[in-house]
Amino acid sequence: MTLLKSLSLAVAMICGLLPLGNQAYADEPVVKVVASTDVEATMKSMSYTYRQAMLTSEANVMLNLIDKLQQLVASVQLVQFDQKRQSVLQQGLTEVQSQLALVHASLVARDINTAKEQLKKVAALRMQYHKERSPSIWQLLFGD
Repeated sequence: MTLLKSLSLAVAMICGLLPLGNQAYADEPVVKVVASTDVEATMKSMSYTYRQAMLTSEANVMLNLIDKLQQLVASVQLVQFDQKRQSVLQQGLTEVQSQLALVHASLVARDINTAKEQLKKVAALRMQYHKERSPSIWQLLFGD
């Protein structure tokens, strides 16, 4: 009988019949990410947000900026680039998101110094993959 009560309680929580069941998700806002329509403008916004995050000394402010940066990266991840560069660019964006997740975790732990060191790796990734985004003048003139 106790097993049956526990099972019915679990089912009620999962189905949302009890207020406790959906309370865990009620505090987390749902952010809808849409594909960027202007990748260059989004990249500029990412750069500005990055600089703001590096300049702040408050963990809460930096956490909000990192959340914004993650949303901007996610919007670029939804963009379909040309077929030759798609996989390389998506790999770079995925690496940036992974690094931003580490920064986010450090900020949740209130370790702003570690977060800033981890954020510097995002800049290194940006430089590494940025040249893949734009074709060189030679590629434009002579093709791949």
